[in-house]
Amino acid sequence: MGGPYDQALAAWRRGEYATAYRLWLPIADEGDPDAQFYLGYMSEYGQGAPRNSMEAIKWYRKAADQEHAVAQFSLGMMYANGEGVPASDTEAAQWYRLAADQGLAGAQFDLGTLYAEGRGVPQDDVLAYMWLELVASQLAKHQRNSTIDALDLVASKMTLTQVAEARQLALEWTIERRQRAQQRSFAMKFR
Repeated sequence: MGGPYDQALAAWRRGEYATAYRLWLPIADEGDPDAQFYLGYMSEYGQGAPRNSMEAIKWYRKAADQEHAVAQFSLGMMYANGEGVPASDTEAAQWYRLAADQGLAGAQFDLGTLYAEGRGVPQDDVLAYMWLELVASQLAKHQRNSTIDALDLVASKMTLTQVAEARQLALEWTIERRQRAQQRSFAMKFR
């Protein structure tokens, strides 16, 4: 049934959190960002270990520093909500941006909202619209309602030129991300 990581994941899915935590701990200590993320998550929600926001932040940060998008988003949420750290929209925006740049829709939505409201970042309807547009393009039709509502609210304060600029930025971001993915894929072939 696979190695310790797979055994930990299977235990976690069965709700055997203490076993999963015990199996993931040495893997996380060796630097595996997925195991680090799971230990952060389990510490945040009290699965397999007592609930401990500081421990969650420690593990999330280790994974986030290795470009783990969900860990970056999780750190952003902890800063936004002041869980285990002083609340800081500026810190939240920085972590959301790292995850958003990797295409994580939740981070893109929250970052777009921060730009719309000018919390932690300068208020900027063009950037708000851009991030929300990226989210809307990823979601299935039945999931889009709140994103479309947020997009419409931001657009109601913008000129047509600003909307066009935001759409252009979203397109450029998408093209750049695809090019980076193609370059990584090409590089992997020669390893």
